[in-house]
Amino acid sequence: MRRQDEGPARQIVCAFADDGHIPGLLRALSGLGYEAVDGRSGVPDGCLAAVVCGSYDPDLARSRVLKNQVRVVLADATPSFARRLAVARAGVEAIIATPVDTVELGAWLSDFETSGDRQQRLSILIVDDDELIAESYALALEAAGMDARVVTDPADALRHIAEVTPDLVLLDMHMPGASGLELAQIIRQSRQTLPLPIVFLSAERDIAAQTQARQIGGDDFIRKPVDLAHLAATVRMRAERALALRQIMERDSLTGLLNHARFKERVTLELERSRRTGAPLTVALIDIDHFKQVNDTHGHQTGDRVIQALSQCLVGGLRRTDVVARYGGEEFGLLLLDTPVAAAQTVLDRIRVRFSQIGHAGDDASFRATFSGGVAGTAKGIDSTAMIAAADAALYGAKRAGRNRIVGA
Repeated sequence: MRRQDEGPARQIVCAFADDGHIPGLLRALSGLGYEAVDGRSGVPDGCLAAVVCGSYDPDLARSRVLKNQVRVVLADATPSFARRLAVARAGVEAIIATPVDTVELGAWLSDFETSGDRQQRLSILIVDDDELIAESYALALEAAGMDARVVTDPADALRHIAEVTPDLVLLDMHMPGASGLELAQIIRQSRQTLPLPIVFLSAERDIAAQTQARQIGGDDFIRKPVDLAHLAATVRMRAERALALRQIMERDSLTGLLNHARFKERVTLELERSRRTGAPLTVALIDIDHFKQVNDTHGHQTGDRVIQALSQCLVGGLRRTDVVARYGGEEFGLLLLDTPVAAAQTVLDRIRVRFSQIGHAGDDASFRATFSGGVAGTAKGIDSTAMIAAADAALYGAKRAGRNRIVGA
């Protein structure tokens, strides 16, 4: 099976800057894996976002992008409060410093992508013993673009949470067998469901009872009788806010990539999908060669810039459906979906060559860096831990063989 390297079409991001800054901004966006377009020539349909440099005429940029309902990131050196207020009123959602920090820019654009992808896919679990009322809630949520599942027996709630991994749970306060408060306590007993947003539904008017509901982990409280439009708006707001916070917690602060824990979770999930569908899957671990020497010779700040450069090289060289994570220190974890090992080696070898040609600025002189990698594919009976261990063993083999190479398990 061949890997389709083109994958889904790359998202378009428009750049607005003066002639001196537009080439660098376009390169930065391309390096992040986006189709970078000079927005001064027009904003194409389907544009994800616009990045506007503060030195560029903001009124012109705003009039173009807002007319197309495009989300805006403003790059500005030291925006005053008055400046921030003005651009907020104009619809600008994010401000980043200049020179442009590509990690921060990439994080914002990734958030825009994710929120757009999730707009129609929020999953809500409704737990209410009154099936008729619960179904009316479900219809209202589905009409607002969310998926809803109704559970009438509190004892079944945990099973359904495990099956659908909802983005939010809507709980009735008063149910036979187990109250909403008791079920919320049970949900909060597991670290896996600890961050799951819970919104209570009740005719309860007692402020003390409402406070207790929030103290045990409730995120909001909606009083019955429920206004269905208010219900849908509140549920969406709470679920999306929780998703945004989760994304921040799951990402590495230096690179903006997924962190170690989240990467291992994705390997487990994708391996299960691979078993169901029969599609190939490859895990790779890569490590910057002689990185301690880079830090000792050029300093840790330079070492951080090398790590950032490799992260951008990986993101730009892989498909947007692939997974890139900072596994720890100078080591990265990659998950190449629908990709056999041989094809993954070819792709990573291209990235390896490209990275080895990048010049890095040291204190006294420029230098170049390389990386080694190990890849492992699915095998009968293999689990995610063994798959990662196989990639790690292959990485060790690449180091022993002389570094600057990709080795298969």
